[in-house]
Parts: sequence; structure tokens; C-alpha cells
Amino acid sequence: MWEWLAATTGVELGKLVLEQVLNLGKAALEDYIKDFFKDCIQSGVTQANTEVLKKPMAEAVGCFIKRFIKELQINDIPETSIKHYYKDAIKKFVKDKAVRPILGKAFEKDFRQIEYAQLQRIWEQQYQETGWQFPSDEFDWRRVTKEYLVEVKGIIKANAELRSLLETELLEDIARNTAQISPGFDVARYQDSLQCSYGYLKLYSLDSTDRVDAIKLWNMFIEQTVREALPPIRYELPLDLKRQLEEQGQLGDDLSPEALEHYRREYFQQPSRKVLEAVADSQHAVILGDPGAGKSTLLQYLALEWVEGKTETLPLLVELREYAVAQVNNFLEFLHRGRGADWQFDQQQLHQRLLENPTLVMFDGLDEVFDRATQSIIVDDIIRFTHQYPRVRVLITSRIIGYNPERLQHAGFRHFTIQALDTDEIHEFIERWYDLAVESDSDKLRLKQRLKDAIGNSKAIQNLADNPLLLTMMAILNRRQELPRDRADLYDQASRVLLYHWDVDHKRLQLPMDAIGRREKQEMLRLIAYEMQAGEEGLKGNLISAERLTRVLTDYLRDQGFSEPREKTNRLIQQLRERNFILCYRGADTYGFVHRTFLEYFCAVEIVQRFEKQRSLSFEQLRDEVFGRHWQDETWHEVLQLICGMIDTKFVGKLIQFLAALDLDKSKFLDKQKDPIYDDYRLKKEAINNFVIAARCLANVENRNLLKNIEQQLLHLLMKEIELENPYLFSNLAAKEIIRTLAATWKGNAEVLVWLKSRLINLKQQESFFLIFIPLALLQGWKNDPNTLSWIKEQIHNAEYNFMRQTAIWCLAEGWKDEMQTLSIVKNCILNDEDFHVKSGAIRALVKIWRDDPETLIWIKTSARKSPNYAVRYFALRELANHWKENQEITELFFERAHEDPFEGEDNMQDNPRLKALQVISQYYPNHPKTLPLLRDRAANDPDEQLREWAQEQLSKMES
Repeated sequence: MWEWLAATTGVELGKLVLEQVLNLGKAALEDYIKDFFKDCIQSGVTQANTEVLKKPMAEAVGCFIKRFIKELQINDIPETSIKHYYKDAIKKFVKDKAVRPILGKAFEKDFRQIEYAQLQRIWEQQYQETGWQFPSDEFDWRRVTKEYLVEVKGIIKANAELRSLLETELLEDIARNTAQISPGFDVARYQDSLQCSYGYLKLYSLDSTDRVDAIKLWNMFIEQTVREALPPIRYELPLDLKRQLEEQGQLGDDLSPEALEHYRREYFQQPSRKVLEAVADSQHAVILGDPGAGKSTLLQYLALEWVEGKTETLPLLVELREYAVAQVNNFLEFLHRGRGADWQFDQQQLHQRLLENPTLVMFDGLDEVFDRATQSIIVDDIIRFTHQYPRVRVLITSRIIGYNPERLQHAGFRHFTIQALDTDEIHEFIERWYDLAVESDSDKLRLKQRLKDAIGNSKAIQNLADNPLLLTMMAILNRRQELPRDRADLYDQASRVLLYHWDVDHKRLQLPMDAIGRREKQEMLRLIAYEMQAGEEGLKGNLISAERLTRVLTDYLRDQGFSEPREKTNRLIQQLRERNFILCYRGADTYGFVHRTFLEYFCAVEIVQRFEKQRSLSFEQLRDEVFGRHWQDETWHEVLQLICGMIDTKFVGKLIQFLAALDLDKSKFLDKQKDPIYDDYRLKKEAINNFVIAARCLANVENRNLLKNIEQQLLHLLMKEIELENPYLFSNLAAKEIIRTLAATWKGNAEVLVWLKSRLINLKQQESFFLIFIPLALLQGWKNDPNTLSWIKEQIHNAEYNFMRQTAIWCLAEGWKDEMQTLSIVKNCILNDEDFHVKSGAIRALVKIWRDDPETLIWIKTSARKSPNYAVRYFALRELANHWKENQEITELFFERAHEDPFEGEDNMQDNPRLKALQVISQYYPNHPKTLPLLRDRAANDPDEQLREWAQEQLSKMES
């Protein structure tokens, strides 16, 4: 690299550019200056002016070169390549006669955007060599030129003689009184601008090799769910950290266990609702969410609603990180000058519009204003803005971590927290994504199902899938790779994206960390994860102290030859305090991974590096110290599986044989209490963890044919365990784990399918846990078998045990919801089946799968009112509370059933429908005018003594 680039600025930089880059004779330099300024100085550049223009022009060229090289570094171009290949090409590029005036336009008054596409074409056609591996898709020309333009404005401001020559004093007059020159109020142009800026998903930072830029945001937007409450995560700390603070007397009253439980209970008692409805009902609101939760996308969608004609309310979107550096007096001046956008609104006309017409002003990214003092000033600006324009609806977004709600709460802002995507929302996203992204692909259905199965069958992937950003990444990667088997590639891609944002954000934080690239950061994350797993809590803790973190980072940077390693470490840790990337600050000088999945991934990668690359870990150590020590610890299971997906298959085979051969004393894995029904002790799932983890490790092998004999041995050993050749029965969780493992590892295997069905004949009722999960196994592993659907239907009607029939109903609804007969079978069970377990299972299936069908609510209301079975009425009321409690008609139904349900205390107080109705009313409608009178009436008059006692206790709590 040109060392002087990083070390010099201002006049000194210009001098070095003139000497080392342009290096032109007097006449040639004058020609260069004339070409450079020909489009921004209308009267031409005289010989007298060249002396004034020479130095700032050279300084500007130096700034452009610095920005160009920085972009190469962001995209991991090695310093050696920059030195040997790019140095001469960049010098020729900035000397190009076509490039000169493009760069010079930055000196023109009111100039807003460099023609970066033209620069890109000149570079690619004339200066980019094919052997250089130039990152064409990821190189952000727009960002380079935008930062260059900012630098030029600084050069102009610092040079009084230049300002006089270019008459830029007029710009300062306009900044003081923007009303002197009106940019107008061109609504049509503004609509076009919004459509251009926000109309399509921007996926270049997620994947540069499989871009699907034609997907419209409007078509892909999945409306988020929110709760009107501050998230309890603001108060939560890891358990070991809480204990430490308690011992040191540092845990205040607001973080006591009782207080934390109160915060959690208060949060989850708030009803969830769709965000568009919540926003529409709010005059002033803050939307809180994790990174990648879709906060900015929500605001862009609201802006597009106006573009699409769905609302007459004019949307104005202010990116607060741009506003913070704009050096303006207020938001109207910011919009007048068009900072951060390619449109402007006249300040006086906008002022009148805000006073008289419906307007939605959205302030995006309060958390992206890193300086606390500046952030505080902006909050004051927003509050003052709401007072000045009382008719305007205002919406603010921020990340959760580090957000302080106090002043905005006092100013009357409502707070909504975005919830993680639920299963239905994830599936809706997957359906829409592949319908839009692979419209002509005949493999679309397979891709959809593969991603749904990967998310359903892998806890690690589930942990990421509820985040829209990471779910989008999964959808892209799923087209090329087998998930969950190849999920290590997913984690690698995800970490790259988050590290990309780390790179971008550290520039906004003004931390000069450019020397530390993505590779170095990934290596540091591996070492941090490895350090965590060696701690007291192991991987379970996901926690590292600032002291240990400092030591790991400093040692690494020193070993890699970085200068001032301790200073750079402190800067990195400062970043973690300011922002959530892959790591985050957890409070009390401790740090952890934002997603546990990344902790497991980086730990696995580090172990593989030590085993395969560094050779500091022998196979015997890998077997005994990693697998042998941790196979019983579930927090290590994902790490062990990832390792098997990365190392040579021959070693995986040996590890599987090692795990399967472990001789365990089953008596050490018994539940402490006997099964109350069958009067025996049941084996916990830990008793078969060696087989389970062996099978899952096998599932991570790409070419299992290489382990065919070992696979067959493992399958037969697992079958033998299930055939109960030991004296103990398995617990519910153990049975579920075995069945799920069989279905996931041997999906589609005909031998396993026949064997599973045979279990229904050979197992006794005492082994009912296996019976429950066999239909689920067939749904998961053998749905496409031509006989599976008919077998599931047969179990619904003819299975010997009712719990088997209930499970079969759920499987039918989940797996074959689009079959013509499925909905009719479910409804028939609700109406006519004699067993209440079967009826309740059918009710849950109806609500889960067909909730949006207008007839579903009618069916559930009818069951709540008219079913002769009290348990069915109870379950119907529960589903109404879970999904329709905001409906006014349903609210009245709860009050009605609390009075009129005929339950007579038959045998189970917990299934009393009147009690369920009262519980819902107390929880969700405590301030309803009918609530207290109803509780008083039930406390005095209900025929059931237990219900009267419950009502009396609840009444006492509410009245106090």
C-alpha cells in the first residue's frame, strides 16, 4: 500500500499527489487542472487560477485514491495485490481525461452525486485486468464517490481563497436562509425517488453470486408482530453474572429476581398485534427490534404504501445517521437541502403541509447516532418537532440494546417491540420468496420443503430463522446447498454479512480499524469461542469477561504483527459496547455472542483448524477430550455435529463407532420419580445421547456411502435399544428424541419405515410414548411415500389408543392441509368423535392450520358455547383467547361463558370452562367495566366452590 495515504491529509496529501501520482510538467498540469474543473467553472480556468486550484485539486485526487483503496480492503483484497497490481492502474485511472471532469464536478455548488456508474464503466473497460479478481459485484462505487464528495466539501470549506473563486459563499447564505431559493414541492418526483430507493430488496450485501434484485419489497414484506412494551431483555443478565453481582452487592432493586420476573410477566401479558395496525393507531411511537428484525424495511414499506396509492398520508423518511452529520438547524432544513436523498422539499411549503395535511414522519435508526450527546440532542429535536406539528404522526426506530426510553416515554411516545418471526410467518416468507425468486424453476416445491424441514429439524437453524435478515440468507443459500447438512456454510455466510456491517459501522464510529480485515476478525471470533468453551460454564455460559476478551484479542493482534495491539483491542471492545455485531456487550464488563449458534460454529471451526491445519490436536485428543468428554452435554451437540461435517469422512466413521460402542449403566439415567401411571422408573433421554449424537454426526456427512457398513451397524444398535432389551422404559423426551433421530437421519429409508410401523403391533400401552411419535416420524421422514397418507387416515379412525388418533389428526392437518378431504375429517372429529382428547386435538389443528379461514372462528365459537363436553368447551375458549382476544365479539363471549357455562365440577377443576373464561378476562381485560362486577358475582354465587375461592383471591389482588 502507499504508506503516505494513511498518514497524510490536507495540503500535505495534495503535495504528495502532485509529486508521486500526477507527476506532470507545468503545461501538462495546467491542462489537467482545466480538464478537472471544466464542468464547474463556467468562465474557464485562467493561468492565474491554476495556482489557486492546483493544491485543492490534488488533495481531492488523493482523497479519491484513499477511498478507492479502502473499498478494496473492505473486500479483502490483499495488500500485496494492491501494491503490485492496483497501484499503477489507479494512477493511470485518475489521470484519464474522461475521469478528470467527473471527479472535478464535486467542486460545483449544489452538487449532490458523482456519476459513479460512468467511473465504473471506465475502470472496467480500460483498467481492470481479468487476473486480478477485482470484486466487481461487491465494490461499492456509490459509497466511494459519496465519501469522496463529503471530503471535497471539507476541502472547499477549509480554503477561503478557493471558496471565493468558486463563489461557494452563496451556499453558506442558502444554509442560513434556505427560503431564498426554493427547490419546490414536486410530489411526483418524490414518488419516483421513493420507488427507486426502496422499491426493490437490496441483497448485494447478502450474496453477490446469486443476486435476485428483481424482487419487490412490496411483494416480500411480511408484516411483523409487536407487543406494546419494552422488552425484558433490557433487564436480563446471565445467571452466573447475576450471582456474581449479588455476591458483590451490586444487583440493584430494579434487577432483583423478583423485579426481573415482574418485567417478564408484564411484557408477555401484553397482547401481540400486527405492526401496521399498531402504527396506524399511534400518533407517536417507537419501534424497537434486534439487528435484522426489519425496522428499516417496515418504514420503507410504509413509504411505498403512499407510492402505491394505499394512503393519502405523505411519508417523510429521515435517516438519523445522515441527519446527525448534516450540520443543519432542524429537520425541515435537512429535507429542504436534500441531505441523504435525491429530492428536496421547499422548507416553507413543507412547514405549511405539516401544519395542515396528514403526514407521517419516520425517523430511522436512533441507535445509529453513536455519540450519546448528539443522540440526546436529536431526541430533543424530535420532541420539539411533535410539539410544533401536533397533527403529524411520528415513528422512530431503534435497536433494543442501549436504548433509553425515559424521555420519549414522558413525551407520550408508545413503545412497540418487534417479535421474532413465528412458524407461520417463516413459512409465509419461504413460500413468497421462492414464488418470486425462482418463478420458472421446476424445483421450487422441493426447495420450499427442504428449507422448512431444515428449520423444523435443527435447533441451531431455528435460532437464526426467526430473524428476517438471516432467514433471507437461508433462502438464498438453500438454492445451492443442502440444509441442514451444509449449515456450516450458512453460518460462514451469515458471519460474513455481520462482519460486513461491522466494517461499515466502524467507519461511522470513526474508529480507524481498516488494517484489521474480515479474515482477522473471523480468526479472533474463533479464538474467543474456544476460550469461552474452556470456562466454568463452558459453551452453556456464552459469556466472557472483558479481562479474558482483552487478553485473547491482544495476544492475537501481537502474534499477527499488528502495531499497538492493546490500543486496537480497546477500540474493538469499544465497538462492541456501541453496537451489536456477532458479539455484544452483556453488561458488568462481560461479552457474549448475539446468537448462540455463532458461538457453536466458531468453536467448531477452531477445533477443526487445530486438528487439520495446525496439527496441534491429535485424533485421539479429538476423540477423547472433545467427543468423549462432551457427548452427554447437549450444549456441545451442535459443535460435535459441525465438526463431523468439516473433517475427513474416515475420521467421522471412527468417531461414530466410538460413540456407539460406549457401554452405559442405564441405572444412572433414571428419572428420580416413578411414572405415576405405570409405577416404574423411566430412562431420561441422556441415556441414549451416545446413539443420538452418533446418528446426527452421520447425518452431517456429505457422502454417506463411504460409511455404509458403519451406518448399518448404528441403525441396528438403535433399533435394538428401542426394542427394550434393557429393563427400563423410556421417558417421553427420550422416546421423542429416538423417533426424531430415526426420521431425520434415515429419511425415506424403506427398512426403517417398515420397522416403525411394526412397532405399533409389538409395543404395549406402557410404551405409549413411542406410539405418539411414530405418526410424527412418518410425516417428517416418509411423507412422500404413497402409503403414508392412507396409513395416517387409518390411525385417525381405527387406532387402539385415543392419543394415537389425536396425534394422527395433527399430522394429517400439518402434512396434507391442501388435500380435499383433510378439513372435512378435522371438522367431523370436532363434531362427532366421542373422545374429548381427539376433539381437542382437532380444534387445535383447525386453528393452527386454517386460522384465516372465515369459517374457523364460527366453528370455535360454536364449540365454546354448545359442545356437550366441558373439556372441548375449555379448549375452544383457550384457542379464542390465544388468537382472537382483540375481537370485541369474542370479548363479550368470554363474559357470557363466565356466567352461563354449565360446568358442574365433574372431575378436573383445571378444565372448567367458566374458570378459563374468568382467567382470560382477568388477564386481558382487567380494566373492562364488567370485570370487577363479574368477579364479585362469581366469588359470591358460582356453584363451584373451587372457582369461588379462585375468584375471591383474584378479586382481592385486583382491588388492592
